[in-house]
Amino acid sequence: MILTELNEALRYRRALFGGRRQPDRDCRDIVMLVVSNLRIDPRVERAARAAAGAGYRVKVICPDIADPRLAAVGIDWGPGVSFRHLPFESSAFVMARPWLFGTVMHQAACEERPFAFHCHDLTTALIGLSAAYRVGAYCVCDFHEWYSENVSWNSATEQWLAHPKWKRTWFRLAERIALARADEVITVCDSIARELDAMGRRKRRPVEVIRNIPSLARSDTTYAPLRQTLGLAQDQFIVLWQGGTGPSRMIEPIIEALRYAPRAVLVIRGPSLDLFGDGYMTLARRLGVASRVVMLPPVPSRDVVAAAESADAGVWTLPNLSKNFYYALPNKIFEYMAAGLPVLAADYPEARKMVLANGVGLCFDPYDPRSIAAQITRLVEQPQLRASMKAAIPRVLETIGAASEWLKLPRIYGRLGTH
Repeated sequence: MILTELNEALRYRRALFGGRRQPDRDCRDIVMLVVSNLRIDPRVERAARAAAGAGYRVKVICPDIADPRLAAVGIDWGPGVSFRHLPFESSAFVMARPWLFGTVMHQAACEERPFAFHCHDLTTALIGLSAAYRVGAYCVCDFHEWYSENVSWNSATEQWLAHPKWKRTWFRLAERIALARADEVITVCDSIARELDAMGRRKRRPVEVIRNIPSLARSDTTYAPLRQTLGLAQDQFIVLWQGGTGPSRMIEPIIEALRYAPRAVLVIRGPSLDLFGDGYMTLARRLGVASRVVMLPPVPSRDVVAAAESADAGVWTLPNLSKNFYYALPNKIFEYMAAGLPVLAADYPEARKMVLANGVGLCFDPYDPRSIAAQITRLVEQPQLRASMKAAIPRVLETIGAASEWLKLPRIYGRLGTH
């Protein structure tokens, strides 16, 4: 296994550190490489739509891991965006050491002749860099996550833990290569950008930040108010969790917080509840709050804002297991704001700066159910506070550039030719 990894790495190394043909600066083709369920990956969709909106022709190359398969049911991200679906099995490399060398995706990328490859996350960075140097293209690495400072599943303890040293070393090496060799590097928040810059990019530009700010345009889809759909009383306060579920999401302390916030109802809307929902309800029953925990299926990415509007507040949290979690500034926070909801967030630096500093919500200790309950109760019992937060949201969204955040991407593409 180790010999195979080294041989594969050497093959990529020759491509990475050889000479690159001159990219075609008149070409308007962007190839995006990603391993993700595209149906529920709003960052990739926003990037593709932003590039296409600026006149680029975007092709997204991705293993078809959605259920049902996208190749069968189709996916439409608007004019100028096309898809090449790779076999499901081609995603297997992200699950096996060293998690970075996808032969099928690499071959598919090398068949293209774009102006630039846009590599979504570290899993595709070396693939895109190698292809770029082989075919003569620019390369943009977009780090949705800080991989070397992330977590791994420990099967012995059945929990998520910070990466073991050997895994972190692999990812850190790949990050250094990407930082040194990519023409542009993008990430999701200022804290991670500063840390990546400190790792050293040699003569390249500083890491750019494009935050996970959703489009404020409301979809045409309408959703019945949650209070009406769920048959809730007017004096019940709806706290919405909208997003991923499972062991790394820290939803359990929010459920426990319901013991100390008797007017609150927690609505969990997201994928994988078929896997994790029973565990949440078992906990809720044990705590005596099962009647105030509701689970709903996910909605399409384009509808998350519209679907959230009838809640009273949105909640986000993560365990403090790694710098990637500690520095998180997820799209969920912006989606709640776009829906006009006060935000309840874990007290971590980026979330605190966005939520507290702008007066659009409250922060809590993510490990303390009583702390969570106290902040929920403040919103329940202080309608004027809640109203002031809702009133501040439009100004804050305008101030932080929600309407123009994704216009940064075509500007980044536009300056590639100056490198």
